[in-house]
Amino acid sequence: MRIAITGATGFIGSYLVRGMAREGHQVRALVRKGRESALQPLPTGTPGAPLEVHVGDLTDPASLAGFLDDCDLLLHVASAHEHLGQEEMQRVNIKGTEALLSEAKRRAPKHFNIWVISSAAITVPGYSYYRDSKRVQEKIIRGSGIDWASFRPTLVYGVGDTRHTAPLLRRCAQQGGTLWVPHHGLARVNPVHVEDVVDAVIRFFGFERGIDCVYELAGPAGIPYNEFIDLTIAAAGGKIRRRNVPKKVVDSYIFLKGLFTDVTEARRASTYFNLHHEHDISNALHELDWKPRPYAQGIREVAQAGNGDWWRRAAPE
Repeated sequence: MRIAITGATGFIGSYLVRGMAREGHQVRALVRKGRESALQPLPTGTPGAPLEVHVGDLTDPASLAGFLDDCDLLLHVASAHEHLGQEEMQRVNIKGTEALLSEAKRRAPKHFNIWVISSAAITVPGYSYYRDSKRVQEKIIRGSGIDWASFRPTLVYGVGDTRHTAPLLRRCAQQGGTLWVPHHGLARVNPVHVEDVVDAVIRFFGFERGIDCVYELAGPAGIPYNEFIDLTIAAAGGKIRRRNVPKKVVDSYIFLKGLFTDVTEARRASTYFNLHHEHDISNALHELDWKPRPYAQGIREVAQAGNGDWWRRAAPE
C-alpha cells in the first residue's frame, strides 16, 4: 500500500513513517521546502524503503499537486499548535485540511482513505483554540465523502519528543530544589507512549470495519498528576521534591496579577490542573486488541533510552 503522511518531520509523524515502512508500505512524506534534512532516513533494510518525498506546504494548495497521486491512504498528522497562534492554527489545521481534501477529490484513487491522528484531546473540557481547530478539522473530513477514521492520542510522550518529554525529564532529574505543582495534584492525566499510538494505527489495518471509526488513545488508566510527576522524577533519577501550591494561593496570585495584565492564559493553565483528563479507550482495547503500556513502564523506558543522553542534550523545538 502507498501511504501519504503529513507532519512526517514531527515527533509523532516520524514514528508513523518508520512504523508504516516496517510494515512494508511505501511511504510518501510531505515536507516543507527547506525542511528536507529534518526527515529522518529509514534504517537500512526497512521493507518500505526508499522513502518518497514530496516538497509542499499545507498553506500553499498549489504545492500539494501530485502529493496524493496513486496513494491508497493519507495519514494526516500535521498540526499547528497553540504556541504558533490562532491565525497559523487556522491556516494549517483547517485551511490546510481543506486543501488536502480538494487535492484528494481531484487526484486520489476512488478507494482512497483518510485517517487523521490528532494529539488534541478533543473530548477534554476547557477551552483551547487548538482543540477547537482539531474538532473542526475532523468535521470537515467526516463531511468530505471520503472514507475516514480518527485516532485521538492524548499527552503523547516518547524518545525524541524535545518539546515536552525532554524538558520534563530534565526538570525532574534535578538533584535538589522543589518542583511546584498547582492545586492538589489529584486531577488525573492519561499519557500514552508514541510507539503505542503507532501500534494502534497498524492494528487498524486488520480491523474488518475499516471506515468511520474514532479511537481515543491513552494509557491503560488515568493517574493523579502528583503521581505522574513522582513517576517521572523516579525514572529520571532526580531528587527534586514535588510540592503542591494550594488552589486559593494560585487563585489569589492570578487575581492580583489580573489587576495589571491579561491573565486569560494563566486561568486556562490553572483550570488544567482541576480537570480529569481520562479517556474511554475501550473500543481500541476490544476492537484492535490494543494494549498500551502503563506510564510507570513507559517513562522508565524513555528515560533510560540511550543512557538518557537524548533528553539531557535535546534542544527544544
